[in-house]
Amino acid sequence: MLCPKSQYRIDEFAGLVHPRDGHRKVYAMIDGYLDESGIHNGAAVCVVAGYFGGRGQWRKFEVDWKQMLREHKVPMEKFHTKDFYPHPKPKTFFRDEWGGDYQAFQEAVAATISRHKKIHPISAGIIVSDFFKFSMDERRFLTGARKRNGKLVTSGCPKKPYFVPFQLALRTICRYAPIGGKAHFFFGIDRPFYEYATVLFKQIKNDDLHDGEWSWKQRLGDPSAPRAANTPQLQAADFIAHLTYHHMLNAKDKIGLLLPIPLLATCLRNRRSQDDFFFSTRTTLQEGLDQCGPLEESLKLRESS
Repeated sequence: MLCPKSQYRIDEFAGLVHPRDGHRKVYAMIDGYLDESGIHNGAAVCVVAGYFGGRGQWRKFEVDWKQMLREHKVPMEKFHTKDFYPHPKPKTFFRDEWGGDYQAFQEAVAATISRHKKIHPISAGIIVSDFFKFSMDERRFLTGARKRNGKLVTSGCPKKPYFVPFQLALRTICRYAPIGGKAHFFFGIDRPFYEYATVLFKQIKNDDLHDGEWSWKQRLGDPSAPRAANTPQLQAADFIAHLTYHHMLNAKDKIGLLLPIPLLATCLRNRRSQDDFFFSTRTTLQEGLDQCGPLEESLKLRESS
């Protein structure tokens, strides 16, 4: 089932767990490119990550990216970060065809991204097992359940943990666009993530809550779906999403404390705020639930264990 119409509760929750700060908004229009890692069944963590910036900055980045690929003899359509890691596929370009310097190429990718100081990273992750330790009603709350006129009009999305980081990523980028401006988003057309994104965008725009905590929705532009195989911006998003995914897997109970590996640290160099790279654990989710106060009678919370 796709995700619900209202985002009321997740906005309230997000504002408490990840407080807003005083970022200076500098763009009339920004483009965000997002990818995911870990939305498959059985994944231990889920990450939504990518970059945002002005269109002029993205054009400069695209030229630089293509030049970097040429220097390392990597065809653009062959760039898939998942091929950097062991997996059961019988053949991959990097493992069986390329023959280049693997470490040098990864460092060049990270350096190319970080050179563009006005292209900013965003990453939101969640520990899947922590999400499912909450009751069904709590997960409905965390993923948007809402009452209207005493009746429950949305059920939330309690079986899809990626609903939390995806909305947090959208919200963060939209808040960097000025009032009256828009943040447009791009997702790979060859990813199931895009179908989810298009429905969610429509639901958010149809929502009647656009004041106060929800004012960021007025800055939400449109989703688009270019082919990742010929879109450098999406390839950069793919790279940081996978690095963040493996960082979360390696961190385990030290999530939020373990420093990112050098490659990931380079990719994060131009983040606007520490809060633009964050993780939702059982502790942070519970803090959000506690600070939001008691839920409606139809959404009774269990006591925190």
